[in-house]
Amino acid sequence: GGPVAQRLPPPPPPPPLSPGARAPVSSAIPPPLVEPRTCPSRSSAGDPPPRPGPGPSLSLFSSPSNTMKLDLFRGIQDDFARRKPHYVNDWVDGWNLKTLAAILFIFCTSIGPAVTFAELLQSEVEVIGVVEVLLSTAISAGIFSIFAGQPLVIVGVTGPVSILTISIYGMAKALDINFIPFYAWAQIWAALMHMALAALNACDYIAYVTRFSCETFGILIATIYLYTGISGVVKYFNEDSFSAALLQLLITLGTVWLAERLSLAKNWSVFNETARDLIADYGATLALVFWAGVSFIGRAGDTDIPRVDTPSTFETTSGRDWFVDLGDIEGWAIVLAILPGIIITVLFIFDHNVSSLMAQDPELNLKKGAAYHLDFFVLGFCILATGILGIPPCNGLIPQAPLHTKALAVTRVTEKNGVKIHKVEKVYEQRFSNLAQALMTLLMCFPPFLDVIGFLPQASLNGLFIFMGLASFDGNQFFDRMMLMITEASQRVSSHDFFQEVSFPSIKKFTAFQLLCCAVIFGITLTPAAMVFPLLIAALVALRVYLLPKHFEDAELNSLDFLDVEGTLARLGGSGDAQAEHAPVPTEEVAANKGDIETEVELTRGA
Repeated sequence: GGPVAQRLPPPPPPPPLSPGARAPVSSAIPPPLVEPRTCPSRSSAGDPPPRPGPGPSLSLFSSPSNTMKLDLFRGIQDDFARRKPHYVNDWVDGWNLKTLAAILFIFCTSIGPAVTFAELLQSEVEVIGVVEVLLSTAISAGIFSIFAGQPLVIVGVTGPVSILTISIYGMAKALDINFIPFYAWAQIWAALMHMALAALNACDYIAYVTRFSCETFGILIATIYLYTGISGVVKYFNEDSFSAALLQLLITLGTVWLAERLSLAKNWSVFNETARDLIADYGATLALVFWAGVSFIGRAGDTDIPRVDTPSTFETTSGRDWFVDLGDIEGWAIVLAILPGIIITVLFIFDHNVSSLMAQDPELNLKKGAAYHLDFFVLGFCILATGILGIPPCNGLIPQAPLHTKALAVTRVTEKNGVKIHKVEKVYEQRFSNLAQALMTLLMCFPPFLDVIGFLPQASLNGLFIFMGLASFDGNQFFDRMMLMITEASQRVSSHDFFQEVSFPSIKKFTAFQLLCCAVIFGITLTPAAMVFPLLIAALVALRVYLLPKHFEDAELNSLDFLDVEGTLARLGGSGDAQAEHAPVPTEEVAANKGDIETEVELTRGA
């Protein structure tokens, strides 16, 4: 897949030696058989240079360049040494207005989805509800903000975790196992696996995660959101009166429409730029609150519609004790819990590290360095804590994690290819905003804040699900290619480089294969075998590395889904400057490679 080898002509034969003479030792270094790979940059004319081939294939325990090898705790030690000098400054940098705006923004961005997932879990699992999800988010975010290497990553309960929890509940119910202790043991096993994998430097292997895997995962999550929201709408007409069903349909569609309109406020011509940014940032939360208010007005208030079920005090949904009785389960079930523990671990290896990659994108110009191994180790302690309490585990949130970093960014307006953009000059890399939003989430577990959540109609949460699904398509090249496939040939236009560099039949074949993978995994999530879907997500990486090169030319794959193992490894451990130095492709493509949902012109967040 790399450049063609350049071999030099053989040197002339040496002159014959006289008897007893010794051959001279040459000080010259033998010429390389292959041209060295260089980081591409755009020419003055704006045309992209030819891309280098994919990075070298690395074995499980070693590599030719010794960048990845079995060396216990090497990654954790490196991460700790890299972040230790900045720890005090991580707290000092938190005292400014930019951080305050980021705290409010990320809290509002996270609380709505958290309540939505909690309502989904309570409807399916019955013994896990709003308090459990909010408490899990608060505890995990608190631990992560204090002890993790990279505190900018926002953690919480995600859609895949909700699906996995429902699957574990179904497994326990089918086998007549007490669910809460079984769930707790699954997390305890997962926590130990996280710590072991971090000690084995397993996070090095996220270097193999490319756009193919990230964007397939992104479309899968978007599809799950849409399915959950739409199935909730269908449920109205099957279980409620016709008038109640119509009201809930109005609230759902109204929430989607208003959230969509407000999220586009940056494109408005009214108000000033700061006001438009605030409206766009808080659009989904404002829509949720507005339609919750509408549900109490006039005859709507007289219509009985389901709302979020919350306890009156700080207590578990089922009324059990907070700490799980780990002995209230048979020994064989404890051993069996290793299986869902493995599934949780596989999911978090992918999901958490991808969210962390997005939060530390090279274009964000972070200076204090990454800490993937240390973060994964600390995440193990977070899972241990949630397991002991029998509440859902947390991992990195998408899109909240990258949005948090962008909310802390200071930018300046510059020009690129004739277009004005906001270029990041610095980011307030600190721990205070993550810890503060965790404490605010903890407050929501207690009255009177808990009572406020109880006013939200379930219909508005279904609307939020649909909105999040639709918003996830924005900036996803997989989705863009699907749209190209159904667009009339004469109307096909794309700003992506692959549209100019790859034949359209190859684009269609690549997209169709990606769509097939996504459809198969989504279908699995609707069956009793839903628990294994994280394994299928992980399998996407193997498909990219081993299968796709057999069906596509190297140049096509380099354009559609660039793989640069050593360049990615260099970015994982370096500062912002080092990340920029090793960027293998143009900046806008690096952002797309991680499935980011926003463009470069939208980097200014908060105040």
